[in-house]
Amino acid sequence: MKKTWKAAALAAVLAIAGCGGTNTNEIKIGAVITSTGAFAFVGQPYGNFYKAYVEYINANADDYADALNGKTLKPIIYDEGGDGNVGKTYIEKLINDDKVFALVGVLGTWNVVAAKTVLEEAKVPSVYFGTGTSAQMFEPAYGYQRYMMGVQPLYKTEGRLMYLRSLTEFEGVTKIGVVHTSSDDGASLKAGIEYQASLDTRANKPQIIYQQVTTTVASEMSQQIEAVKDCDVIIAAANQATFKGIYQAVQLNATSKGAPVLTTYVNIAPTAIPDEAVTTVGASDIYGAAWVVFNEEEGSSTEADRRLADYEEFLAVVDANIGGHIPAAEKEAYKLSAYAMSSFIAIRMFMEGLKRVNAQEMELTAANYVMAMEQGKIPVAISGSVNYEGGQRIGLDSLSFVKYVKPATGTVAATGTFVEEAPMKSIDELFAELSLITA
Repeated sequence: MKKTWKAAALAAVLAIAGCGGTNTNEIKIGAVITSTGAFAFVGQPYGNFYKAYVEYINANADDYADALNGKTLKPIIYDEGGDGNVGKTYIEKLINDDKVFALVGVLGTWNVVAAKTVLEEAKVPSVYFGTGTSAQMFEPAYGYQRYMMGVQPLYKTEGRLMYLRSLTEFEGVTKIGVVHTSSDDGASLKAGIEYQASLDTRANKPQIIYQQVTTTVASEMSQQIEAVKDCDVIIAAANQATFKGIYQAVQLNATSKGAPVLTTYVNIAPTAIPDEAVTTVGASDIYGAAWVVFNEEEGSSTEADRRLADYEEFLAVVDANIGGHIPAAEKEAYKLSAYAMSSFIAIRMFMEGLKRVNAQEMELTAANYVMAMEQGKIPVAISGSVNYEGGQRIGLDSLSFVKYVKPATGTVAATGTFVEEAPMKSIDELFAELSLITA
């Protein structure tokens, strides 16, 4: 197939990085996924599904022929136990020793931040990072930065959405409390909130109180939480471990207790919810963002039908459980696991790139893979789409708004669920709604 001048130009830019092709029937993909340590509750379902999905694809190669083109996938996965420095070492090993064609679904802010320079200079496609860290954000990417292709919404982008949802989903908000960490997740979410607030030029717009926390222990946050005790909405700008502490501390303060708590999409899983959400009388409701959609009505739109088909594939992988990687007792829970779905999306995104290379009858090289991925929007499984054209690397900016539904009293929080309160909307759509609200 004849290449366009634009594609040819990019090929020239990346030509010296054109290595990465393979003469074997295997396409080696690598990932660093924490399955032990503090974040094992994320890494275990993520990694278990990852392995099951690769085995499913290889066992049903005919159904994936447009991507595999006669080859099979060979995953190489390392567990770094939640340590970014160890993760960086493993990423270097995957690139230099294992000679993977691509890194697919590296999990964790700590790994991406620690290995940022390595990833930028690796000349190896890195598709999907299991984190929202801004270390993967480029507006636009240049040179070998283009090999980094994030998908998940980035924390800075989500911070902008948090500010907008605080005002479009709740009435009479005059004061917003933002409790954040100083680490990449909290700092980036805070930066997004600040930026979006700066764009809100309405008279008498809400006051925002920022409070940094320096611990994950609720009892040690008491004095810090005092700063936001009178706020109408409290945003917990932190990932799983610190979020639990923030939520617990808010419930320990008689004045802040009961105020709606918004948090990042990385916490939108029942396993990330503290039991105090169920056991404390009058506890705060928990809200957040979701970027996967799997409960739409068939026939409601072309995109809805696509996402439903994606979800059916996801369910088929869980049910097949080839290789037995998913614990039998947890199969039903996996069907609603945000972490398993994230793993599904990571591998599907990689497969989309393979499809594009094959559709254009190009040799499978790193340079050709990047070139193919940059040619227009790419549908994201059970979600919206991303567009890497022109070096854009900002992730998704359309998220739905969900609420945690508490289970019966006497049960643990992990048995609850999340339901959609408002549909998927972009920053531009929400900002247009906000302009109609009188502060």
